[in-house]
Amino acid sequence: MRHLICSTIPKRSAMGARAGLMGLALVVTPLLFGQQAAVRAKILAVAEGHAEDVRRELPSLLAAYPNDPGVLFLSAILERDGNKALETYHRIVRQYPHSEWADDSQWRIVQYYALLRDTLAARQALGEYQQRFPLSEFLIHAQNLVQSTVGLEQTSPQRAAAPASSPQRGEPTESQQRYTLQIGAYSTKEVADQEAAKYRAQRLRVEVIEKAPSLFAVTIGDYSSRAAAEKARPLVEQQCNCTPFIIPKPAEPATPVKRSAK
Repeated sequence: MRHLICSTIPKRSAMGARAGLMGLALVVTPLLFGQQAAVRAKILAVAEGHAEDVRRELPSLLAAYPNDPGVLFLSAILERDGNKALETYHRIVRQYPHSEWADDSQWRIVQYYALLRDTLAARQALGEYQQRFPLSEFLIHAQNLVQSTVGLEQTSPQRAAAPASSPQRGEPTESQQRYTLQIGAYSTKEVADQEAAKYRAQRLRVEVIEKAPSLFAVTIGDYSSRAAAEKARPLVEQQCNCTPFIIPKPAEPATPVKRSAK
């Protein structure tokens, strides 16, 4: 590549050519990193409830960077058609498996199928997640989501044939599982608490849930079933001017049993 570039600059010394290449690198690298930082900032803006503002900028971004995985990921989270968003997530995982957006895309794929309660597809997507991105920070949350929605696949006939045991303390059964509507996600608890305070001022039932290290979700509502959460979603959507999605609430920690002193 260096010889090709140097041959296009006739009568130039080797030192001059190297200086030119270095200058080119210094120009391209900040642009590349600047673009990535801009994409991350826009994704954060979407999470903070500014989806419509970012959506207006999306066509020009796609025209300028049609094959950038970060821009593609941004387009997917802004896509109102779930099936089209799913296609984009699959494309990112398939074509850009080493990008910083690949494991996040696979996590979205798992969420999509799990929340649809598509047992086979959810388990398959989780298996691909475990195989492709075993060190992903979101993997444990993908496993928990599949467990709470469609259940993890049985691994042995003996286990499948075993009589059902009573649920352990702290692990909700299907009838005990409660749901909430996630309206935003933030990298720090401080920002999440600030956002939650805005909705508490409107007398809404708001919680901040830690979903992963450096990932805090702001949620509204406490529903006894997925159907109840789905019914409340249009109203919450009007209140937050965003697109909330249903998530299982974390299990309440077990209350220790106090023993009387003898």
